[in-house]
Amino acid sequence: MKNNRRMQILVDLAKRKEDSAAQLLARDKAKVQHDLQKLNELRHYAEQYESERNLMGLSAYLITNYQHFVNRVQQAIVQQEAAVGRSEQQADMSMRRWLQTRAKTKSMDWLKEKNHKAELAVEAKREQNQSDEFAMRRFLDSMR
Repeated sequence: MKNNRRMQILVDLAKRKEDSAAQLLARDKAKVQHDLQKLNELRHYAEQYESERNLMGLSAYLITNYQHFVNRVQQAIVQQEAAVGRSEQQADMSMRRWLQTRAKTKSMDWLKEKNHKAELAVEAKREQNQSDEFAMRRFLDSMR
């Protein structure tokens, strides 16, 4: 049974790594959601300003300044789209890392169970041999 305890230590270590990878994955997914929310806010903001420009009667100078502002908002949208892409890539890498650690944990747990079953089988066989030997001695003693 000592071997089974050692295997449990390995399983526990693998589980800790899996938990750590799961926390990282959750953090990365939250960042994707945050970046998407920010992108949607920027898009909404740009749409709002674009529609307001059409409703206002602005001078040519103010229209130019207004357009520069809208262009800067559009640039911010492009930058935020890139940030969302990077966040999604990071989340995908975290997902793959978590899946790998999960697979390792499962295989370690399977190996521990296999080892435990083998130890139980050896123990059962030893007990059966002892029982058989005891029965044989009683039989031989009774024959004398």
